[in-house]
Amino acid sequence: MNYKQGREQLIWNVRLDFDPVGIKFLSDESTISNFPVTHRVKSRLAYCQFLAAVRQERYALFMEPKKCLCENARLVFGFRELDREADTKRHLKYMMDEETSFQASKQKAKLASGSCKGIYMAPLDFFDKAGSEPDLVYIVCVPYQAYHLLNDYMGSRKIPGLSFFHTPNSSVCGGGIFAYNNMTANMTTMCAGSKTSGKTEMNYLNLFIPGKHILPMLEQQTMRAGDGGISLLGKGSRPWPGLDVCKACPMFKFEKIEEYPG
Repeated sequence: MNYKQGREQLIWNVRLDFDPVGIKFLSDESTISNFPVTHRVKSRLAYCQFLAAVRQERYALFMEPKKCLCENARLVFGFRELDREADTKRHLKYMMDEETSFQASKQKAKLASGSCKGIYMAPLDFFDKAGSEPDLVYIVCVPYQAYHLLNDYMGSRKIPGLSFFHTPNSSVCGGGIFAYNNMTANMTTMCAGSKTSGKTEMNYLNLFIPGKHILPMLEQQTMRAGDGGISLLGKGSRPWPGLDVCKACPMFKFEKIEEYPG
């Protein structure tokens, strides 16, 4: 399976509203030209705004450190150092306690300071053109879609459960780096930035899959789909989302019309 096939499978099997996004953290400036870019930003933008353009408009973008507007993301990606006073203030509206606010900033998942020279992000199928593996795959989805995708992830990894990492602020930047640093799937709600700049909206979740794990996860999904689909309702192997009716209810009975041409 290549990334184009994986992208099509994700969109068809769980009816994603948005393109899955492949993300690459570049540590060597000489490799930047290896990745196909379709657009350049004219001004500084939040990381979430870059991602919104990728998943909604299918742009392929490169975010230089100087083009990253969000201070929370700049901290997470190692583009700046922790600032006790400023970072405490950013979290005080949530924590209502100075020490807890500082610790919330301090314990965010982060890249080593100065290690990342920029971030490439593009629809997943662009990584076939680049001939490279994404470090991370970012999916915006609703809870029921996330449920299926995480089941496929656990099945492919042969693990029976998952734990997730939540912080105030940094749900997309920090949530993704936690998945990348720990080589595990992660799921977060929105934060203020991803709600407004990232257009997460209130019914969506942020889902992160390590790049090394995405194709095995989709191979697991293919196996589970069989000839039908990936719905877990009923007996499984049914098209998405599956017939949602009360189990064993005598009122829900259907008889197939054999001569129907469809």
